[in-house]
Amino acid sequence: MMKRILLTLSAAAMALAAAAQVNITKVDKVQPTDEIFMDMAVTAASQAKASGLPASGAVIILNGAWKATGTPEGGLTPEENAIQKTHSARLTGARIYTVNQPTAAALNAIMRAGIETVYFVNSSADAVAAGIYPVEAYDTASLDSSLRPVPAYQLSYPPAAAIIR
Repeated sequence: MMKRILLTLSAAAMALAAAAQVNITKVDKVQPTDEIFMDMAVTAASQAKASGLPASGAVIILNGAWKATGTPEGGLTPEENAIQKTHSARLTGARIYTVNQPTAAALNAIMRAGIETVYFVNSSADAVAAGIYPVEAYDTASLDSSLRPVPAYQLSYPPAAAIIR
């Protein structure tokens, strides 16, 4: 008798669970955008700034999904920090979104990692003027010429521009 009651309750619970399932529609499947990823970098930069670090942040996106976030810590740029946090030797196909134009050191790390595209908001001139990096950080003579250059695109995203002002 007890076994029959338990089976009946179990069947009822499974039927209820099946009825409660929600179908996912196209509206529910949000496609990430450059704006969403840049906002993640701005959030990292805001946290860095609140901690007394330079207002700079970066996120690595691989296969359309977040892989790592970096801030300027331990002598590393946010880009270098994010790359290190992935614990991956190669990030082929990845994109990096960063609040400020990457320095030469950051670009070398990006190229070594195999990241395919860089997106940034604030130019090197803006980052230097805001005191984020010294002008020497952008010396192109220190770029590793044996590495494949990575295309970099400047985006317009007002929250990222505002964070360094």
